[in-house]
This record gives sequence, structure tokens and C-alpha cells, in this order.
Amino acid sequence: MTAATLIRPEHLAGIRTLSLRARLIVEGIMAGLHRSPFHGFSVEFLEYRPYRTGESTRAIDWRKFARTDKAVVKLFQDETNLRAHLLIDKSASMLFSSVKGGMSKLDYAKTLAAALAWILIRQRDAVGLAAFDETLSSMLPPRSTNVQLQAILAALDGIAGGAQTRCGAAIDAVAARMAKRGLCIIFSDLFDDPASIVYGLRHLRFKEQDVMLLQILDPGELSLRASGRFRLHDLETHGHLSLDGEVAARFFREGLENHRRIIEQAVGELGIDYAVIATDDPFQKALFRILEKRRRLL
Repeated sequence: MTAATLIRPEHLAGIRTLSLRARLIVEGIMAGLHRSPFHGFSVEFLEYRPYRTGESTRAIDWRKFARTDKAVVKLFQDETNLRAHLLIDKSASMLFSSVKGGMSKLDYAKTLAAALAWILIRQRDAVGLAAFDETLSSMLPPRSTNVQLQAILAALDGIAGGAQTRCGAAIDAVAARMAKRGLCIIFSDLFDDPASIVYGLRHLRFKEQDVMLLQILDPGELSLRASGRFRLHDLETHGHLSLDGEVAARFFREGLENHRRIIEQAVGELGIDYAVIATDDPFQKALFRILEKRRRLL
């Protein structure tokens, strides 16, 4: 997968107006003021004010109108362009694919990150990038230019599977670098100690970051079924283990469910947008579902 194929023309044809369709609130670009599909997540809602005659009717909160029969407009604090950070897990476990020749979790995450970067920069929002395994790398500070988009695509192209994961520590390290409120989008299989991950997420929220946590998993991981004897190879430690297939599958399913339950409880308490995405999920369908969920949170 190269930078040229991360976003192919047929992908752009489907997402060129996706942000408009999904969020329905893009009003164009103004100096110092930009309402984007991600608007309201890097700023704080203040209050409603009455709709003024002559204003665009697009400014009306139609949901509020339907409930109260009053035309009102939302006011926000510090309504400025969004600053977004894309955080990509490049640990060795992200190289896994249960289908020979299929898309790995890392390639899927890179493709999804490229599409979101394209949408955000098209809206003149600033986007940065970081990748991690045991340490952070590929650090690009947020910028909003087309040159930045090319830099992000080139950086994504250069990301290869690395060592063992320290997902929680990486999230914590990124949070420590945050100086301004913004949006942090995390792409990872989250195969790390859930307590460490939750600690990092709490740090991000403490630094006034809105967070999208996208857990990328292979369909074989989501519905593991096996029989007979298995010899498993750990992509990160390179260790080997022989197990009974049925026993291994049951323990893996139970472990994954318990892990997800801990993450789901934490993100619910922290107000974090969380989604599980399988690598056999059509790219455009996954992208639309992510943005549509953000729209409904308004």
C-alpha cells in the first residue's frame, strides 16, 4: 500500500460530500470561524439565544424547535478552527490478518486515518499525526495546508509494523504534549493493559481533548472459532504456544469481551466516542458510521 493508494479516486468519489451528508451543519469557511462536521467537539457549548430575523435558517437548532416550538441558535465558546491529532498504533499485532492477502489492521487504520485527514484539512482544520509501538514516532504537529495533507500521507505510507505495544503509555505521552484543546483520534487494536489505556484516556480528557477511540480488529478476532491443536505465534514477543483450539478460542473470546467491557465502561464515564471496526467492514461504510455517530451527539 502506497501513499497514492491510501485514498484512491473511487474512495474520494464516495466521501467528497460525506461530511456534509453525515453532519449536515457545514456552513463553509470564514476567517476565524469555521463550522465543520466536527464542530462542537473542540469548543464548549454556552447557551441558546433566540433566532434573529434575517439570519440563515441553517443556524436554527431544529431539534430544539421540534421539542419547544421556539427558534433558537446555539452559542459556543472559542469558536475557532479545530486542531486534530491522529494517533496510529503500529505495533506488531496490528499486522495481523486472518485472511491470506487480506488487509491488515494497520493498513485499515492507515486508510481510515488518511480519509479523515483529507476531510479535516479540506475544511481548513489543523491535523497532526503520531504513530506508536513502544515509543512515539512520526510526529507531525497540526497544520491545515494541502502540503500538510501530503506530509501526512507520506508519513502514513512510511509507517511499518514495529515492536510490542505500549498503547496506554503512548496515549499518556501524547496527552502530555497537548497545549490546546482539540480532537484526538486513536486507531488501535487496544491490545494492552486496559488499566493503562484508561489512565491515558483520562489524561487526554484532563487536557480538554475530545477523543474518538477507534478499535480496529480482524474479523477472526471478533468471532474466533477453532478445533484441534493450534501452534500460536506471538507477533510482538515472537513466542510460540501450543494449545487446544476450542479451549484457546473460548479463553480468547472471554478475555476480549472482558477487555472491551472495561474500555466501554471507562469511555462511557469519560464521554469518549468509542467504536469497534472490523477490517472486513467496507471502508466508506465505516467512515460514514463514525461521522454519523458524531453528528447524533450534537
